[in-house]
Amino acid sequence: MKSLMHVFLFHAVGINAAYMQTYIGGVSCPYICGRTLDHGVLLVGYGAAGFAPIRLKDKPYWIIKNSWGENWGENGYYKICRGSNVRNKCGVDSMVSTVSAVHTSKE
Repeated sequence: MKSLMHVFLFHAVGINAAYMQTYIGGVSCPYICGRTLDHGVLLVGYGAAGFAPIRLKDKPYWIIKNSWGENWGENGYYKICRGSNVRNKCGVDSMVSTVSAVHTSKE
């Protein structure tokens, strides 16, 4: 009998939700966004898309799962710019809590 182990990581993030309220899709790169944290979300991944002429490559972004339901944003998800050269990420990098869960089962 073989044992299987699954590890799940969850990253709870505080964010300033001012620009999230009007988000409908794409990669959001707010030029001015406060660092006052007023909303809790889950950071679930990252990627790069949407060629940015100023960088001469795709824009890197964080994928955020919101609690406002699937009718908001991109099926309940928000993409916000990431990277060291991004001025203000709406506080995404200010308060992060990580929880891991381990599930083992036998086949």
